[in-house]
Amino acid sequence: MPHEMMEEGALVWVMHAARWNAAVIKTISLHGTIRCCLVDNPGVVDVDATSRKDRLHPCNPADQHRDGVDDLTSLVYLHEPAILNALRARYRNGVIYTRTGTILVAVNPFQQLPLYDEATKRRYIQAGRSPRHDGDSNLPPHVFAVADRAYHDMLSTRQNQSILVSGESGAGKTETTKLIMTYLASVSSTQPHDDNAVRDRILESTPILEAFGNASTTRNSNSSRFGKFIRIEFEAISGELVGASISAYLLERVRLISHTFGERNYHIFYELCSSSVAKSLQLDRPFAYLGGSNHQCRRDGVDDATQFEMTRHAMATMGLSIYNIASVLQVVAAVLHLGNLKFNPHHGGTSRLSTDDDTAQLCSSLLGISLDNVEEALTTRRIKAGGEVVTVGLSPTAAAQSRDVVAKTMYVRVFEWLVGRINGATTKSPTSSPTASIGIVDIFGFESFVRNSLEQLCINYANEKLQQLFCRAVFELEQLEYVAEGIPWSLIEYPNNDACVSLYESRPHGLFSLLDEQCIIPRGNDKQLVATMHGKLASSPAFTATSSQLGKGQFTVCHYAGAVTYATDGFCDKNKDNVHAEALAFLTLSSHDLLHTTLDMSRRQTTLIRRHSAKERGQSSMSCVQKFQGQLKTLLGDLEASAMHFIRCIKPNDFGQPHVVDDDRFLEQLRCSGLLEVTELTRLRHPVRMSHALFLERFRCLFTGYGAMDVKQMLRCWGVENPVVGVSIVYFDHALLTHLNQARDLRVRVAVRTLQRFACAVARRRRAIRLLHIESARRLICRTIHTTVLRRRLVRTMQVAHAQRVIAWAWKAHRNCQLEKHRLEERQRRVRDKEAQHLALINRVAAARLVLKAWLRRCRLRWALMRHANDLKASAAALSSTRSSDYLRDFKGPRAPLPKNVLHVKSTSISTTPPTQNWDDARDTSSTSSSSLDGDDSFTYDIEWECGMLGIHFTVDGGRIVVQRLHVTLSTCIDIFAVSVGDRLVGVNNLPLLLNAKSTYASVMRYMAQAPKPVVLQLKRERPSPTMPTVTLQSDEYELLWSRKAHPSLGLDFNWDNINQMPVVIRVHPQIGRTIPGRTSVCVGDWLTHIHDAPLRQKQSSWESKFQGGGNGATALLRFQRAGTNARNNADVLANGGRLSDVESACGFKEMERWSWNPKQDDTLHHLLYTDEDSSLGLILRQPAYRFYLEVSDVKNDGAVHRQRHHPRRHILQGDQLVCVNHQNIRVIGHASALAQLKHGPKPVLLTFRRVKPTCSMYSTSQSC
Repeated sequence: MPHEMMEEGALVWVMHAARWNAAVIKTISLHGTIRCCLVDNPGVVDVDATSRKDRLHPCNPADQHRDGVDDLTSLVYLHEPAILNALRARYRNGVIYTRTGTILVAVNPFQQLPLYDEATKRRYIQAGRSPRHDGDSNLPPHVFAVADRAYHDMLSTRQNQSILVSGESGAGKTETTKLIMTYLASVSSTQPHDDNAVRDRILESTPILEAFGNASTTRNSNSSRFGKFIRIEFEAISGELVGASISAYLLERVRLISHTFGERNYHIFYELCSSSVAKSLQLDRPFAYLGGSNHQCRRDGVDDATQFEMTRHAMATMGLSIYNIASVLQVVAAVLHLGNLKFNPHHGGTSRLSTDDDTAQLCSSLLGISLDNVEEALTTRRIKAGGEVVTVGLSPTAAAQSRDVVAKTMYVRVFEWLVGRINGATTKSPTSSPTASIGIVDIFGFESFVRNSLEQLCINYANEKLQQLFCRAVFELEQLEYVAEGIPWSLIEYPNNDACVSLYESRPHGLFSLLDEQCIIPRGNDKQLVATMHGKLASSPAFTATSSQLGKGQFTVCHYAGAVTYATDGFCDKNKDNVHAEALAFLTLSSHDLLHTTLDMSRRQTTLIRRHSAKERGQSSMSCVQKFQGQLKTLLGDLEASAMHFIRCIKPNDFGQPHVVDDDRFLEQLRCSGLLEVTELTRLRHPVRMSHALFLERFRCLFTGYGAMDVKQMLRCWGVENPVVGVSIVYFDHALLTHLNQARDLRVRVAVRTLQRFACAVARRRRAIRLLHIESARRLICRTIHTTVLRRRLVRTMQVAHAQRVIAWAWKAHRNCQLEKHRLEERQRRVRDKEAQHLALINRVAAARLVLKAWLRRCRLRWALMRHANDLKASAAALSSTRSSDYLRDFKGPRAPLPKNVLHVKSTSISTTPPTQNWDDARDTSSTSSSSLDGDDSFTYDIEWECGMLGIHFTVDGGRIVVQRLHVTLSTCIDIFAVSVGDRLVGVNNLPLLLNAKSTYASVMRYMAQAPKPVVLQLKRERPSPTMPTVTLQSDEYELLWSRKAHPSLGLDFNWDNINQMPVVIRVHPQIGRTIPGRTSVCVGDWLTHIHDAPLRQKQSSWESKFQGGGNGATALLRFQRAGTNARNNADVLANGGRLSDVESACGFKEMERWSWNPKQDDTLHHLLYTDEDSSLGLILRQPAYRFYLEVSDVKNDGAVHRQRHHPRRHILQGDQLVCVNHQNIRVIGHASALAQLKHGPKPVLLTFRRVKPTCSMYSTSQSC
């Protein structure tokens, strides 16, 4: 509605008190003055004719005024208050997205809205794939619509796309970027062969980048302190997501060491201090880099501890190992501890590292660098003076600055390393298929704080360049294209920030040029910089400075979003960003691989950047602003080479409150973004354009009879009165494009149907011919089959009749056979019954005979015992002069003790017998017959040999096979303790043995070895021959049986011990000779004392010949003595002057429990055989503190223990103690040797367990077998 058509009572917008107010026209004077009554506030405003154009605008119709519109270009009246009202009305109604042509306007809601669920996402995906999809008009404006349009434009045009998300800090750019990435991952996931791992890693990269690159500011609780360009790669044909890459720009380094009140450092520091690993990293203290508060909460309500778990999970998803994650967290913790380092003044103006607390030691430990290297690197530097290198000490202030630079460098390089790992995890290997990409720009918003430094200067410069790119893409390039194509067009004025960009980039008098100049000259500083700026930039319209600002070192730049005042303190140091080499070289001494990797990566990047800069500028080094300019130039080049889509984010208020609109701030952002001009241009321009070739290729089927150059005539015939056709491009709107596509689809469907009819006719004709052939063949086959069936049916009838006759004869024969068999079985049963009765009678007679023989034998035994007692009394006088020491020298061999009942009988009859006659009082008779219990000194007992080595050496003495030697440490026989030297072998498997010409000693031994196991040996306790030598092993001795034929090498190295005068083991080869019996018991330090019972003590000259000769035979019996009783496991007791017997007493072991392991005397002993057929032992063993023996902590349902669970003496329970391995006391051999025999020794292995009452103890180790 034009201004001249305004009338009284019309609703208008009027500018009053620096804001737009709704008003109603009350009167219109003859001079053109309009009096308006405000609607919301009482008052009257007069608008004269001269200011009417700028202060008064008509309102849109009631529905648009109340609810707004989806597309701002559809407003009836398009002006500043109309756009403001439309966006404000939609925001208050919960609608945050509005279109202005192809540009999306997003207002931050500061709350969670139900706009991004899966149902909404699927609706936009389906709309994008619809063949009748008409832009975004059929669905409400949404960020998903922009992402979908970019995705389908990429597939249809094969051109790279870019989405620029811009706006102030806190306007919602980061969240919008995450929504775009989520939608692109979803829209590509329904394509075939989709890689879910790549998509998940792309989405999981966001928590890592936010933790290490975002912080809370006064304007935004999750502000991005770096810029990023996310490039998502797709296959150009299928649209499959194949990878992504992230480029990071200008991480705010100064925030690491200082930030203003009310702000926070990077999120990762607070997340780490709130995590479960904070205590292990010593983070339970205040830190200078965090302002003394480690738990400052975020204003947006996000919990730091929960966010830390999400960050750690995201790093694991990116493929970082547990070691890499731990290294990253250690470096982050080291940065915090570095900030707490203090420096004390030293003589000569130097400084020393303060050691008042443990901060310095913690830094040294976390960095893996010695404390001296840390102090030297931070408090000194090396300079060249006259060709010599001189070390100069730094003052406390300079040392603190060096510390801060090292901390910033470490953090920045870890951040760059994480970005590189994310790119490595999300980048797919190159393929031959063509690819296209969609780039998402999420760069820091325009910033204006109370104090603005170099970081804000660079951030605002980046926003100026993006604003310039936006204006050029939307306004300038659009209008230039219309002029070049010869399209009639009236130029539109648009906001231009070329003056501000020129202020930054001009040479030699630009902001960046003057800053680099001050960094190059020898004595350049911040004061000279601001003075130079005031002198050389005063003429620029974008630069202002007052005399008071000059004194304070400040200047003001007029940006497109408003004027910002910058303080130049620290400009030069931040721009140089250099530190002496010694402060960083010491990091290469770190034991952490992460620091080495980041230093090498940074060094390579710096070399490439410097080479590129030297080619362009002729310099050997780059300043901070030069590096940032180069990165921004690369980014803008990528954007200009792609098709751009724009999203303008608006912050409704500075308080972060939902449903609150600050009209001044809202309007300020609308003006700065140029949305009004964009809306006007979009309304006037032609949104759809095609080249002539593409138009003819796509729509030639609609225009028959026209040439290639008749594009205008084609459009006129379609009903377009004034077609807009340029030199090479055709322009039209979305409505015409939709109609053309629908008509083309209709033509294509008609053509397809025609082709289908022809194809169906051909197919049906061929099918009819094929059916005729099939029917003829079917009839022929049916006749052949009918004839064959009749012939076979006749033959089958004859065969069935013959088979019936045969079956009847066979059944009669079978029945007769069954009757005969039954009669035979009845006769056999009667015979068996008679035999059983006869056998029972014989057994009763035999039992009576055995009872009679037992009674007679007891009588004879009583008589023999009385006679033997009398003989002993008679010879007592003759032996009274014999010394017990001489007797013990002759009979010093240990004997197995007798059971208690046998000892009780003898104690009444030989209490006065001299020691020489009590030769068998220590034998084990728990397996003897009843006769032995009545006092007979000779009895028979059985032992069972199941497998492995018997450990008994027999010999022939007087025509009898007797026991000559016991090898207890080599035996796997459970009953070995019941055998004594001199016992006679009387039977094997209940077969009596008598030596004769046929049954020789060799044949008996061969039969025992070859008989199926188990083998039961019957032995008779007899007194050994006086000439038979006896050998007794001490508790610290053990034997080894070495067959040189089977094992050429023993696997042991010896040396002569000059102190003990015997060979000593100096080395054990673990992989050689492990299967030799007794080999696993040998340890370094043990002495070789005997070869075939021949002592080696003080035989240095001859022991080697005996050893090399194998003991004068193919098999050698070696005896070893351990280097101290359990010395390896009880070194701490012996070193302190203690005795092992004291330790054993303290552990509660009785003397019998320490030395007696006879299972026939102690019913608490249980045994277990661990053979080769067992997959495992089936037990979990643990070592109780202050105990010598291993304890069973758990019994499994497999292995050896499960196989032998039904044996009464092999049922192992939880709490039993493992006391012996192959009859070797674990207290003597030690736990290491016992476990070595279990794991590596030859099988079978005999294990002895003791069942004890459970006691409470502290467990130190566990072993599972």
